[in-house]
Amino acid sequence: MKKIEEFFQTNYPKAIELKKQFRVLEKKEWDETTVLAELTIQVSHLYNVIFSDPAVNEIGRNIHDLGDEISDVLLQLSYLAYVENVDVTKINNYESYNYNKLSGVNILLGQLIECILEKNEYRFDKNRPGFNKPEEFIEDRILKLFKLVSNFAESNLIDINAEFEKMYEDATSFISKKVNE
Repeated sequence: MKKIEEFFQTNYPKAIELKKQFRVLEKKEWDETTVLAELTIQVSHLYNVIFSDPAVNEIGRNIHDLGDEISDVLLQLSYLAYVENVDVTKINNYESYNYNKLSGVNILLGQLIECILEKNEYRFDKNRPGFNKPEEFIEDRILKLFKLVSNFAESNLIDINAEFEKMYEDATSFISKKVNE
C-alpha cells in the first residue's frame, strides 16, 4: 500500500500538472469521455508489452517498457480522478484490496466506462447495490484501478514512483520539443 500512497503524495499532483501541460498540443478540450478513451489506449499499450505478438503489434511503434506503460496508465487514471473529483485520500480504504491480475484492469475499466456513460446519459441507468449514486461507483472503480495497477507493478518488481518520475521527465521534454518545433 505504501507505493500508491507515496504516488498520491508526490506524483499525483505532477500527473495533473503534466496533463495540463499537454493542453498546448491538443486541438480540442478534453472531458471524462476523452480521458477514458486515452486511458483505454494506455491500458492496451500495457497489454501490448505483456502479450507482445507480431499479429497484433503496431508496425513502427516501440511499445516495450512495462514501467513506462504503467506510468502512462497512472497518468490518465490520475487525470480521470481529477476530472471526476475523486477523493484519492480514500485509497486507504482499499488496503485489503490485493488483486493484481492485469485482466482485472479491463473488467474494472469496462464497469467504469459503462457507469460514466450512464451518468452522461449515453446509456440507461443500472442499479448498483451498495452505491447510492453513480459518483460513488465511479470513485470506487477508479480507486480500485489505482490499487490494482499498483499491486500489478509491485508483483512485477516495478517501482511506480521511480518509473513515473522517468516518464514525467520524458513527457515534459517531449512537450517542450513539440512546442519549440
